[in-house]
Amino acid sequence: MKNYLATKWKSLRAWSSVTWAQGRIGKAKVVLAWYGLAVAVMAPVALLIPDVELELRPAMTEPALLCREQQSLDEIVGAKDVTNQALLEKFRNQPDMQRRIITSDTYMQRDAAAWRSEAMRKIARGQCREVTHGDPVTADWMEWQSSKDADHLKPKRMRISYQGQAYWAYAGQWQKVTGKTVAAEDRAPLMISRKSPDGRDRSLPPVVDETQAQTGIKRRPVPPFARTESYAQVRVVLMRDGWQPVISKEADQCMEGDSRCEGHPEMQTCSGSGLAMCRFRWQRDGHQLTICTAGEEQAMFHSVCE
Repeated sequence: MKNYLATKWKSLRAWSSVTWAQGRIGKAKVVLAWYGLAVAVMAPVALLIPDVELELRPAMTEPALLCREQQSLDEIVGAKDVTNQALLEKFRNQPDMQRRIITSDTYMQRDAAAWRSEAMRKIARGQCREVTHGDPVTADWMEWQSSKDADHLKPKRMRISYQGQAYWAYAGQWQKVTGKTVAAEDRAPLMISRKSPDGRDRSLPPVVDETQAQTGIKRRPVPPFARTESYAQVRVVLMRDGWQPVISKEADQCMEGDSRCEGHPEMQTCSGSGLAMCRFRWQRDGHQLTICTAGEEQAMFHSVCE
């Protein structure tokens, strides 16, 4: 067997050397052949690696949505209120009026309602479902690894398994199971009950630390964001969580055509050099929050900055 493999290896190397010298087509053949060999070797190995057990990040204040199709996730995040869109269109040539509209409480409430309405519609249709802290979710090992190297311009969608069913979810909402439980009052509340008509919950119960549940203090932490998320998505989450834009007279002026800050009155500064960093300021319950983004063409979440 050893001699057989050695002979085959020498034959493959000899074929690669001869074929490589045949020009572009020969080089392409060699690359594809070696790539196919690597896949053939790695595939059985990957099948032996157990799935990764995941849990919702502790700081998540909203339940995670699991959808059967990628498109369903995007449609929920991109849901727009008809009234808000009509108002912006009506005053598209009046930036000051648009700024007043965007920063009004009613605008944010309608925007949040549109998101929730779309999510509940898809849940009711069986296209999506909600999970909260403690719900058991698993992912293929290779799928989880690839989620860490996602294109920074696009939020990474990941295939996961929940109760024996396959779904799509956003990778940035999940982490490997740590063994630490989340107190009952800190679990993300579900928008729609999972109880059946007879009153019984058909899903597996979350794991709750009763000691923490009795002594814990209700908190409203800042939602966790990943650098794969655009500021537009971050903005939707913040408004949905009760944060409001802070408008400052000392803020930089957003240049016309700058997609990073157009329609975002909470922008404080935006740089055109280096990492093209922008700062956006928010407030809630007397607390201030500053989000820093990076990117020349599209503002992508970078960090929560001081």
